[in-house]
Amino acid sequence: MSKQETRVKKAHIALMKHPETALYSGVMLMGKTEVVDEGCPTAYTDGVNKVYGRKFLETIDTEPKVRGLVLHENLHVALKQLPRGVDMFEENRKLANIAADMVVNNIIANIKGTINGSSERIVDLPEGAVFDPMFDNWSMREVYNYLKKNCKGGQKRKGNSNGGQGNDPANAGSQGSDGDDGDSSSPAFGAAAA
Repeated sequence: MSKQETRVKKAHIALMKHPETALYSGVMLMGKTEVVDEGCPTAYTDGVNKVYGRKFLETIDTEPKVRGLVLHENLHVALKQLPRGVDMFEENRKLANIAADMVVNNIIANIKGTINGSSERIVDLPEGAVFDPMFDNWSMREVYNYLKKNCKGGQKRKGNSNGGQGNDPANAGSQGSDGDDGDSSSPAFGAAAA
């Protein structure tokens, strides 16, 4: 087992043991989890299986961020964002991905627990994660409709972005975005690969 596969496995174990994330244990055990060398510039899920790009994992500098990435992909599955958001992904894949990412990243940002009473957080958002506390407790569809209505034509909206994604989520791309225009089938970190 490689270093990056070990990091993902340790992340799963820590998340399954922690009281704030143990609820997602069944989802983490569902499907297949892979670390791949090619075909995945960041990470993605198909709604059951989770795939992590080895090179992307190598860029993540802390274990709380690795755990955040693992929880991120599993939250897409737990919330059933792919089957529930088919129409959104068909209409505008990039915007649907951003909406899905905003929802799961707000959940991650609200988890404040630490590892064994230390100061190390159980999860943290990796660099580049799209996040805005405005969307706390919003559904994917609510975020999608808001972004669709308010972020057209380069219209800027102020907000927090953990990792420097810019102020306009509709133009920011997704975490680790490969710069697609919303029609590409290539996955991005958090992208729900349809």
